[in-house]
Amino acid sequence: MWLVIVVAAVAFTVYALIDCATMPRTRVRSLRKGIWVLLVVVLPVLGGVLWFLLGRTPTTGTRGSGGGGAGYRGPEDDPDFLGGTTPAGRKSDDKDQDDATLRSLEDQFHDGDDDGRPDR
Repeated sequence: MWLVIVVAAVAFTVYALIDCATMPRTRVRSLRKGIWVLLVVVLPVLGGVLWFLLGRTPTTGTRGSGGGGAGYRGPEDDPDFLGGTTPAGRKSDDKDQDDATLRSLEDQFHDGDDDGRPDR
């Protein structure tokens, strides 16, 4: 029984240590990141519990968390990836602007190329 408790405590401490060490500085609160790592190492289980309760900022905007953010958007959700046409209510995007610019440049090129020889 003690072996199971010790293995669980070590696994939790290692998980907390890796999570703390790889967390971006913008998501660490209360103390500096180095102090949190030291705290998790010195106080194995208690340090991990404190890290998860006080050291991390909660994530927002991921799927399933109830946040209002967009979260990950896969290619199947992107109409540009699917190659569909622009719906009636949708504004023109960068691709439409690029196409119009390209047509304009081609017209300028052909209008300025008036040396009497036919284009090939």
